[in-house]
Amino acid sequence: MARIGYLGLGNIGKGICGNLIKKGHEAAVYDIIEAKTKAFEGRAAILARNEREVFENSDIIFLSLPNSDIVEAVVHIGLEAGMSGKTIVDTSTSYPVSTKELYRKVKEAGGAFVDAPLMAGPAEAEAGTLDIVVGGDREDFDRLGDLFKCYCRSYKYVGKIGNGHLAKLAINFCGLSQALMFAMVFPVMEQHGLKPDELFDILNNESLSNWVFHFYSKKYVARQYPLDFALELGTKDLAYMKKLCEDVHVPGFLLDGALDLCRTSLAEQKPGEVLDFSYPCKTVYDLADTHKT
Repeated sequence: MARIGYLGLGNIGKGICGNLIKKGHEAAVYDIIEAKTKAFEGRAAILARNEREVFENSDIIFLSLPNSDIVEAVVHIGLEAGMSGKTIVDTSTSYPVSTKELYRKVKEAGGAFVDAPLMAGPAEAEAGTLDIVVGGDREDFDRLGDLFKCYCRSYKYVGKIGNGHLAKLAINFCGLSQALMFAMVFPVMEQHGLKPDELFDILNNESLSNWVFHFYSKKYVARQYPLDFALELGTKDLAYMKKLCEDVHVPGFLLDGALDLCRTSLAEQKPGEVLDFSYPCKTVYDLADTHKT
C-alpha cells in the first residue's frame, strides 16, 4: 500500500484520515494544533512534527486546510522537500485559479495534484460516506480510486484540474445564498406579524423545501445557532465566488449583499469563538429588535 500523509486534522480531516487508517493504510499525520495530531497516537504510523516531515514520509498527501493561502504555503513546503513521484489530494475548498497554478508547479516537480472537495460534512467524513468531485488528470483519478473508496459513498470525475473546486464553489454559492435568504426572511416577517413557525409551514412547499431550507430554517425558527459550519469558512467561499466573477468582469451583484451580511455578523465574533453560518439570522433579529417600535 502507498504511504499516506495527512495535513489538517480538523472536523473533516480527522474523519477522512481515520477511515484511511481503518482500511489498513499507514499514515503520517500533522496539524498545527498539537492536540489534534496527538489524537492519532496509537493509530497513525508517524505523528509528524511539521508539514515537511509528512511530505518526506508519504507518497500520497491529503490536504484538509482552511483556505488557499494556507494550501499554497503547505504545497510550497512539499515542493522544497521534493515532489517527484508523489501525489497531493486537496480536499479543501480552495480557489480554483490557485489550484491550477499549484498543479502546474507540482507537475513540473515530477508529482501529481488533484482537487477533490467534498459535498457533505463532518458526520459523513466520520462515517466514510462522503460524496466528492475530483478534478485533475484522468489517470490520477483512476489510480486514487481505492483510496477514495475508503471514505466516500461516491466519487465523480469532473474533468481538468480546478473543476472540482469550481463545482464545490458553485454548490456553496447556491446553498449558502439560500441560507442567508432565509436568515433575513424569518426575522423581517416576524417583525411584520408573521410568526416563524407559521412561515416555516408556508415555505415548506414543493418549490422551496430542500436540505438547505430544513437544515437552516429549523435553527432560525428556534433562534438557536449551534456550530455546524463556520461562518468564517462560508464567508471565504462566497468571497472566492465573487473573485471568480470579477476574473471574468462580472460584478458581484447578489454576492455583495451576502458578503456584507456575513461580515457584519463576523464582526460580532469574539476571540476564540467560532460562529455558525446560521448566525446572520441573529444579526438580523438584533437589528430588527433594536429598532422595534
